[in-house]
Amino acid sequence: MIHETDLPRWQAKIDQIGAAAASDEDVTAGWAKDEVERGARNAELRAIVDAFLGDGDLSALRQSVDEWRQRPGAAFDGSGQTWLNQVARHTPDGDTEVVRALQDAVRTPRSIAESVQKIDTLAQVTEQLTPRGGPQVGRIPFVLSAFWSADDSDPAWPVMWSSAPQMMYELGWLRTWSNRDRWPQYVEAARDLCPGQVTRFEHLMTYLAEHKFVGLSPHLASVCAEAADLMASYTRGTGYADDSTAARAESLAYQLRGELGLAANGLVSDLNTRLGRQLRAQPVDARIEFSKTGAFRADAYTIWAESDGDRVPSLRLWVTRSGVAIGVHAYGENRSDEAAIAARVASKLPEGMTFFQLQPHLSGDRLVPVDGYQSGQVFAGRWWPWDEVPHGLELRDTVLDTTEALIPVFDVVSARPESPAIRENAAVDDLAALAQRFRTDRPYPNDKDAWHKDERARFAEMLSPDNLVVFDLDLFRMLINGTRYGGPGPQSVLNTSLSSMNSIALDEFARNIHEILWGAEPVATRIDRALDWEDLGTRGLGESVLMKMFAIVDPDRFLPAFPLTGPRGKIAMLRRLGLPEPDLGLTRGEQHVAANDTLRGRLEPLFPEDPWGQAQFAYWLLENDVEDPGPEIDLLGRAASELFLPESFLKEIEELILEKGQVVFYGPPGTGKTYVADKFAAAIQPDPDRRMLVQFHPSMSYEDFFEGYRPRTDEAGQMSYELRRGPLALMAAKAEAAPGQPHVLIIDELNRANLPRVFGELLYLLEYRRKWVRTAYRADEPFELPANLYIIGTMNTADRSIAMIDAALRRRFHFVPFVPHEGPLSNVLRRWLKANGEPAWVASLVDGVNDELRGLLRGTHLLIGHSHFMVAGAGPEKASVLDDKRLRRIWDYGIYPMIEDQLYGKPEKLSDFTWEAVLRRYGPGSAPAAEEQEAVDAELGSDDA
Repeated sequence: MIHETDLPRWQAKIDQIGAAAASDEDVTAGWAKDEVERGARNAELRAIVDAFLGDGDLSALRQSVDEWRQRPGAAFDGSGQTWLNQVARHTPDGDTEVVRALQDAVRTPRSIAESVQKIDTLAQVTEQLTPRGGPQVGRIPFVLSAFWSADDSDPAWPVMWSSAPQMMYELGWLRTWSNRDRWPQYVEAARDLCPGQVTRFEHLMTYLAEHKFVGLSPHLASVCAEAADLMASYTRGTGYADDSTAARAESLAYQLRGELGLAANGLVSDLNTRLGRQLRAQPVDARIEFSKTGAFRADAYTIWAESDGDRVPSLRLWVTRSGVAIGVHAYGENRSDEAAIAARVASKLPEGMTFFQLQPHLSGDRLVPVDGYQSGQVFAGRWWPWDEVPHGLELRDTVLDTTEALIPVFDVVSARPESPAIRENAAVDDLAALAQRFRTDRPYPNDKDAWHKDERARFAEMLSPDNLVVFDLDLFRMLINGTRYGGPGPQSVLNTSLSSMNSIALDEFARNIHEILWGAEPVATRIDRALDWEDLGTRGLGESVLMKMFAIVDPDRFLPAFPLTGPRGKIAMLRRLGLPEPDLGLTRGEQHVAANDTLRGRLEPLFPEDPWGQAQFAYWLLENDVEDPGPEIDLLGRAASELFLPESFLKEIEELILEKGQVVFYGPPGTGKTYVADKFAAAIQPDPDRRMLVQFHPSMSYEDFFEGYRPRTDEAGQMSYELRRGPLALMAAKAEAAPGQPHVLIIDELNRANLPRVFGELLYLLEYRRKWVRTAYRADEPFELPANLYIIGTMNTADRSIAMIDAALRRRFHFVPFVPHEGPLSNVLRRWLKANGEPAWVASLVDGVNDELRGLLRGTHLLIGHSHFMVAGAGPEKASVLDDKRLRRIWDYGIYPMIEDQLYGKPEKLSDFTWEAVLRRYGPGSAPAAEEQEAVDAELGSDDA
């Protein structure tokens, strides 16, 4: 049911669309004419239905409907006729099951529930009729609704034209992509929003599909306000107060996204004409961050930019609970860079326009008009409180006039150099608020933090002046090699030096450590002496180990942040906090001490007497975007377009991976599993350093995948062993360091390895994130899989059936099938062929051969994937790449050998799959090719067909 609060809002939107349509006399005249003609057509269609109910003649039904639909006002299009043609052509003579099912289906149902039952029954009996798995079931709601709408029933049934539910989806009123699931919601909306005039609802949705922008919804302010109120119950890391609140917040966010998405697409052409630009409209995601418990937006905006980058300057139409803004938006590299941008903007800003201060997402009201630039992202333009916002189509001219006036501002912002990926020198305005966010997001402190602090105390006792007299080499190795109280990095050289020492040398080493840590000289001097091999130093004893020891024995002064330089060094932390760096004229020891003291002085008030918390916060700042701009671009939508897949399919995968943390894509070779995994991973995490792909093979081991000891030879040729991290341990460390960022590990060919052997005790962690286990090589050190590390496996069913996967492992993954011409993959090849101007019959050839292989091989594990034919170099403005020579080569050297292997010893069957044989059955001039072209001409079916 439509939410009671949404009903008046949606009704106002319907009225707004109607007002826009009423301003076009040609449109309203066309609708009036259509109503008259449709009345006559309905009586004719009911006569056709009555005849079919009497004689059950499918061929006659098909022919009668085909003739009828050519008449003016007939509610039936080419895709519906194609479905009916397929049913009639492929129903075997004497097959009464299909006839009875269709006869029952065309009888007008008495309720929505009964209509759904009729759709499901008809889908079950028709989906296996043709070589490609049956007439496309996604067209059934349209076909049946056309018959039902002709009946003079009360309440009336609307026709489910493809544009109507699609526009409901774009408006955010629908969240499903299957026509079967959309149908009941579509009927309810048509009846509730246009009572007694369901055909008007059809017309209005069709009009909106052609004229995306009709103004902003009159009730958009109340949508923002309700969403902001719900956000008040949101807690970072936990989510909303309950599931119903989260669901409502999601619904409102998608309605906001839908309104502004229609504005972005509906105005971009007019903007480009008026401004003489080539702007692109870019959608904005509904969540403010990629997380299962992430908050949903309580504001929305368009993005019109000259490129697809996620931090490029843009023109924006922005709505909040307080009002509407049109302006120029730009990111800065850091605080000083943003101030410089703002100064350039101020010099060009037209009279009557203003800067806006961007508030945090969780404030619920993002924009505050201010007299002058203050800080943060730069956004400047014109502001209207809601009671002053132009109504309906009047807003179009306002947007065009305002953006034209802002072009000098946009030009001065767009001309600046691109910002590098890493923002150095970033100052933090409200460090206390960020510290609180760190405590929530990470979260801090947890049990593992307590363990680190306990280990510090243990090491401090070992390094005390008294205990250094009896040096504990084993415990010292744990200090330098592990991650207890921070990891100093690989220490193979120091390990080699220690291994070569006899008891006398070890005593000397212990005395030097005593002098370094407890000597009378200044700390900086002792550090410099320790770095000198001819003084207190030892080969391999570097800065990180030295600073870790000082952090252990003197926690009141030193942070467990060990390197001085590098991306995770103390200087990087100083830059991130906007603090002065040590003078390069100082010695190395003096620089370490100066950097440490400056950091400690700034962080101590935030984490009193907690050096571990201070260092963890500083590392968190380095790894996370603390200004929280939110994901600006709908990267999943862009990936779906590139992959020729429904965006809703990628959204479903997103929900699955957020739910369990790991998914498996399984299916025959050539179905794009790895390619989709890679594109999906890039969509949820654009930073390539936070993504990794590893391929399993039969000899893959736990040591290869997670961690294990590996030999290493030092400069002197001496061999030692060091504990080396594998892909999973590396990605886990990165994810733990940046808890606010998703990290993705793709495991290609998952089922080629002995999975219980490779995963070992990690199998437990796949299900219980944030739990600890003791691993094989670090039995005394807890290890956990961070919740923000997501795993995508791909599994080729031609190599091993998924049934052979260990049951315990299988229940820890969601399994997503990649089967040719089924579900979301059903039209990938067709879409690609159409988009690139390649021959349509190739799709029907692949479907036909796959249907034969399904029967011969008793399953889908070795069907032909679409990627064999999606070759590089294709394009709508280029000559066809899939010419006869290329197609033969693909078949003879890529597909036929696979079929030959499966049909070994069956030459009589194998001969049916040579290129010449399949070309005769399915190539140009064949019945399937003609049917394929007919479907293309009638327009490609719906996404879920």
